[in-house]
Amino acid sequence: MTHNPNTPMQRYHDRFDNARYTAIAEFVASNLNANRDEERVVDLLVAVQNAAFELCGHSLHMGAWHMLAVRCGQHYLSSHTIDAIRDFLRLFAPDDVRIDDFEATAKAMLRAYSGLDDLKTATAHANGVHSWRGRMAYELLAAVEYLTHAAILLLAHEDEGYIREKLHKGLNRITGGLYEGIRHSSEPSRYSFKSIYFPDERDQR
Repeated sequence: MTHNPNTPMQRYHDRFDNARYTAIAEFVASNLNANRDEERVVDLLVAVQNAAFELCGHSLHMGAWHMLAVRCGQHYLSSHTIDAIRDFLRLFAPDDVRIDDFEATAKAMLRAYSGLDDLKTATAHANGVHSWRGRMAYELLAAVEYLTHAAILLLAHEDEGYIREKLHKGLNRITGGLYEGIRHSSEPSRYSFKSIYFPDERDQR
């Protein structure tokens, strides 16, 4: 059989580093608190391989880098594990910007998800404050939660209708918070944002 270094599969095999791949498998298993051969771990390792195939030019794996990034974020893989996957992928296409996008997407989702628990706790505590400031803080923290979910959905390339729903609820919460400031603050003008403009279809260029 003729060795052709220009085929996607041959490029993958030529550049594959088993030691790094094995290390990634151990990191993923540790992050998921699972055995190496459990389905969740195997599925993520297959996603890593598919991303590498894509970077080698395999036409059947287009978008695999993004699916891998989303899985890393949704499974709360550590930044250390994401770094190891990034370095592994660079073996196949050192300067490919898709690898940068993989890292940025995975880490942004990871940090956004990890911040939601603290945000929900802060929102619950603010809801217990008996003043307009507490009510306003509650509305604004709730808005941040909706906006964070919208950002996660954007990174995951989810349905735009669902993203709009989260944005709408977030904006409603912001409006509710501003009403508290205008109604009860000694300086209500500080909470008036009537000059804010929201873009619409007419702003398309």
